[in-house]
Amino acid sequence: MLPVKHVYVVPRWGGNSSSDWYPWLKLQLEQTAAEDGVHYEVHLLDMPAWDVPTIDNAVSYLSEILPPPRLLTEDVYLVGHSVGCLAILHYLAQVAEQVPAARVGGVLCVAGWFMVDSPWQDILNWMNAPINFERARQAVPADKLTVLLSDDDPYTSGYQQNEQLWVERLHAQVSILPGRQHFSATLDLDVRDAVRDLAGAFSSELTSRHSA
Repeated sequence: MLPVKHVYVVPRWGGNSSSDWYPWLKLQLEQTAAEDGVHYEVHLLDMPAWDVPTIDNAVSYLSEILPPPRLLTEDVYLVGHSVGCLAILHYLAQVAEQVPAARVGGVLCVAGWFMVDSPWQDILNWMNAPINFERARQAVPADKLTVLLSDDDPYTSGYQQNEQLWVERLHAQVSILPGRQHFSATLDLDVRDAVRDLAGAFSSELTSRHSA
Protein backbone atom coordinates (compact mmCIF):
# COMPACT_ATOMS: atom_id res chain seq x y z
CA MET A 1 0.00 0.00 0.00
CA LEU A 2 1.42 3.37 -1.03
CA PRO A 3 2.09 5.97 1.67
CA VAL A 4 -0.45 8.80 1.68
CA LYS A 5 0.72 12.41 1.45
CA HIS A 6 -1.96 14.95 2.36
CA VAL A 7 -1.42 18.27 0.56
CA TYR A 8 -3.43 21.33 1.61
CA VAL A 9 -3.36 24.46 -0.56
CA VAL A 10 -4.17 27.79 1.12
CA PRO A 11 -4.99 30.36 -1.59
CA ARG A 12 -3.90 33.92 -2.16
CA TRP A 13 -5.92 37.00 -1.18
CA GLY A 14 -9.35 36.64 -2.81
CA GLY A 15 -8.44 33.25 -4.25
CA ASN A 16 -10.39 30.02 -4.02
CA SER A 17 -10.02 26.37 -4.93
CA SER A 18 -10.42 27.18 -8.64
CA SER A 19 -7.85 29.98 -8.82
CA ASP A 20 -4.49 30.13 -10.57
CA TRP A 21 -2.44 26.92 -10.59
CA TYR A 22 -4.33 25.15 -7.78
CA PRO A 23 -6.56 22.81 -9.87
CA TRP A 24 -3.64 22.10 -12.20
CA LEU A 25 -1.40 21.23 -9.23
CA LYS A 26 -3.96 18.77 -7.88
CA LEU A 27 -4.21 17.03 -11.24
CA GLN A 28 -0.44 16.99 -11.73
CA LEU A 29 0.25 15.47 -8.32
CA GLU A 30 -2.38 12.83 -8.89
CA GLN A 31 -0.76 12.01 -12.24
CA THR A 32 2.78 11.79 -10.83
CA ALA A 33 1.79 9.82 -7.73
CA ALA A 34 2.68 6.42 -9.16
CA GLU A 35 6.05 7.70 -10.37
CA ASP A 36 6.69 9.22 -6.95
CA GLY A 37 5.69 6.02 -5.17
CA VAL A 38 3.03 7.71 -3.06
CA HIS A 39 -0.67 8.52 -3.04
CA TYR A 40 -1.36 12.26 -2.98
CA GLU A 41 -4.56 13.47 -1.33
CA VAL A 42 -4.76 17.09 -2.49
CA HIS A 43 -7.14 19.45 -0.70
CA LEU A 44 -7.76 22.81 -2.39
CA LEU A 45 -9.17 25.04 0.31
CA ASP A 46 -11.93 27.60 0.08
CA MET A 47 -11.04 29.86 2.98
CA PRO A 48 -13.79 31.75 4.82
CA ALA A 49 -14.46 35.38 3.78
CA TRP A 50 -11.22 35.34 1.76
CA ASP A 51 -12.01 38.52 -0.14
CA VAL A 52 -10.91 40.25 3.07
CA PRO A 53 -8.92 37.59 4.92
CA THR A 54 -8.50 37.82 8.68
CA ILE A 55 -6.06 35.93 10.85
CA ASP A 56 -8.72 34.71 13.28
CA ASN A 57 -10.88 33.28 10.49
CA ALA A 58 -7.90 31.66 8.83
CA VAL A 59 -6.51 29.98 11.95
CA SER A 60 -9.95 28.85 13.11
CA TYR A 61 -10.71 27.29 9.74
CA LEU A 62 -7.34 25.57 9.37
CA SER A 63 -7.62 24.22 12.91
CA GLU A 64 -11.08 22.90 12.09
CA ILE A 65 -10.08 21.02 8.95
CA LEU A 66 -6.64 20.08 10.29
CA PRO A 67 -6.91 19.60 14.07
CA PRO A 68 -3.39 19.62 15.51
CA PRO A 69 -3.56 16.01 16.81
CA ARG A 70 -3.97 14.80 13.21
CA LEU A 71 -0.44 16.01 12.52
CA LEU A 72 0.78 13.28 14.87
CA THR A 73 -0.60 10.53 12.64
CA GLU A 74 -0.87 11.91 9.08
CA ASP A 75 1.82 13.03 6.64
CA VAL A 76 0.65 16.59 5.89
CA TYR A 77 2.16 19.15 3.51
CA LEU A 78 0.99 22.76 3.47
CA VAL A 79 1.19 24.95 0.38
CA GLY A 80 0.53 28.66 0.83
CA HIS A 81 0.18 31.32 -1.84
CA SER A 82 0.76 34.97 -0.86
CA VAL A 83 -1.32 35.70 2.26
CA GLY A 84 -1.91 31.96 2.51
CA CYS A 85 1.71 31.65 3.65
CA LEU A 86 1.08 33.90 6.65
CA ALA A 87 -2.12 32.01 7.45
CA ILE A 88 -0.06 28.82 7.60
CA LEU A 89 2.54 30.39 9.91
CA HIS A 90 -0.11 31.63 12.35
CA TYR A 91 -1.74 28.19 12.29
CA LEU A 92 1.55 26.36 12.89
CA ALA A 93 2.46 28.63 15.79
CA GLN A 94 -0.84 27.68 17.43
CA VAL A 95 -0.29 24.01 16.62
CA ALA A 96 3.11 24.03 18.32
CA GLU A 97 1.62 25.67 21.39
CA GLN A 98 -1.27 23.22 21.68
CA VAL A 99 0.47 20.00 20.62
CA PRO A 100 4.26 20.50 20.88
CA ALA A 101 5.04 17.13 19.30
CA ALA A 102 2.95 17.81 16.17
CA ARG A 103 4.83 18.14 12.89
CA VAL A 104 3.92 18.66 9.27
CA GLY A 105 5.86 16.88 6.55
CA GLY A 106 6.80 20.16 4.89
CA VAL A 107 5.68 23.66 3.93
CA LEU A 108 5.89 25.44 0.58
CA CYS A 109 5.32 29.20 0.54
CA VAL A 110 4.77 30.70 -2.91
CA ALA A 111 5.07 34.50 -3.27
CA GLY A 112 5.14 34.71 0.51
CA TRP A 113 5.59 38.20 1.91
CA PHE A 114 6.21 39.96 5.19
CA MET A 115 6.26 43.38 3.52
CA VAL A 116 4.42 44.76 0.47
CA ASP A 117 4.90 47.99 -1.44
CA SER A 118 1.59 49.79 -0.91
CA PRO A 119 -0.29 48.12 1.93
CA TRP A 120 -3.83 49.07 2.83
CA GLN A 121 -5.30 48.54 6.28
CA ASP A 122 -6.43 44.95 5.74
CA ILE A 123 -2.90 44.08 4.59
CA LEU A 124 -1.36 45.98 7.50
CA ASN A 125 -3.41 43.85 9.88
CA TRP A 126 -1.44 40.86 8.60
CA MET A 127 1.91 42.64 8.34
CA ASN A 128 1.75 43.99 11.88
CA ALA A 129 0.36 40.92 13.64
CA PRO A 130 3.04 39.18 15.72
CA ILE A 131 3.91 35.59 14.86
CA ASN A 132 5.83 33.30 17.16
CA PHE A 133 8.29 32.26 14.46
CA GLU A 134 10.18 29.92 16.75
CA ARG A 135 7.04 27.97 17.52
CA ALA A 136 5.90 27.92 13.91
CA ARG A 137 9.32 26.64 12.83
CA GLN A 138 9.18 23.96 15.50
CA ALA A 139 6.31 22.31 13.62
CA VAL A 140 8.32 21.98 10.37
CA PRO A 141 11.34 19.68 9.84
CA ALA A 142 14.64 21.51 9.46
CA ASP A 143 15.01 21.18 5.69
CA LYS A 144 11.33 21.20 4.78
CA LEU A 145 10.40 24.90 4.60
CA THR A 146 10.70 26.09 1.01
CA VAL A 147 9.90 29.56 -0.31
CA LEU A 148 9.52 30.61 -3.96
CA LEU A 149 9.75 34.34 -4.75
CA SER A 150 9.85 36.27 -8.02
CA ASP A 151 12.22 39.07 -8.99
CA ASP A 152 9.36 41.07 -10.53
CA ASP A 153 6.45 40.57 -8.13
CA PRO A 154 4.27 43.69 -8.64
CA TYR A 155 3.30 43.72 -4.96
CA THR A 156 6.74 43.24 -3.43
CA SER A 157 9.48 44.99 -5.37
CA GLY A 158 11.75 44.53 -2.35
CA TYR A 159 11.88 40.78 -2.82
CA GLN A 160 15.43 40.66 -1.43
CA GLN A 161 14.15 42.03 1.87
CA ASN A 162 11.40 39.42 2.00
CA GLU A 163 13.98 36.76 1.18
CA GLN A 164 16.17 37.96 4.05
CA LEU A 165 13.24 37.89 6.48
CA TRP A 166 12.29 34.34 5.49
CA VAL A 167 15.85 33.23 6.14
CA GLU A 168 16.37 35.18 9.37
CA ARG A 169 13.00 34.45 10.94
CA LEU A 170 12.40 30.89 9.78
CA HIS A 171 15.66 29.53 8.32
CA ALA A 172 13.76 28.86 5.10
CA GLN A 173 15.24 27.66 1.85
CA VAL A 174 14.42 30.48 -0.57
CA SER A 175 14.58 30.42 -4.37
CA ILE A 176 14.25 33.61 -6.44
CA LEU A 177 12.72 32.83 -9.83
CA PRO A 178 12.90 35.31 -12.72
CA GLY A 179 9.83 36.86 -14.28
CA ARG A 180 7.13 35.03 -12.32
CA GLN A 181 5.33 38.12 -10.99
CA HIS A 182 2.91 36.94 -8.25
CA PHE A 183 2.84 33.29 -9.38
CA SER A 184 -0.71 33.59 -10.67
CA ALA A 185 -0.41 31.48 -13.82
CA THR A 186 -2.70 28.53 -14.47
CA LEU A 187 0.22 26.12 -14.26
CA ASP A 188 3.60 26.18 -12.56
CA LEU A 189 6.10 23.37 -12.84
CA ASP A 190 8.35 24.85 -10.16
CA VAL A 191 5.52 24.79 -7.64
CA ARG A 192 4.64 21.21 -8.56
CA ASP A 193 8.20 19.98 -8.27
CA ALA A 194 8.78 21.85 -5.01
CA VAL A 195 5.82 19.99 -3.49
CA ARG A 196 7.10 16.69 -4.84
CA ASP A 197 10.56 17.43 -3.48
CA LEU A 198 9.19 18.18 -0.01
CA ALA A 199 7.25 14.93 -0.14
CA GLY A 200 10.47 13.03 -0.88
CA ALA A 201 9.70 12.10 -4.48
CA PHE A 202 13.10 12.94 -5.89
CA SER A 203 15.15 11.52 -3.02
CA SER A 204 13.30 8.21 -3.30
CA GLU A 205 13.75 8.33 -7.06
CA LEU A 206 17.50 8.82 -6.62
CA THR A 207 17.62 6.05 -4.03
CA SER A 208 15.82 3.60 -6.29
CA ARG A 209 18.11 4.47 -9.19
CA HIS A 210 21.16 4.01 -7.00
CA SER A 211 19.95 0.66 -5.68
CA ALA A 212 19.14 -0.46 -9.22
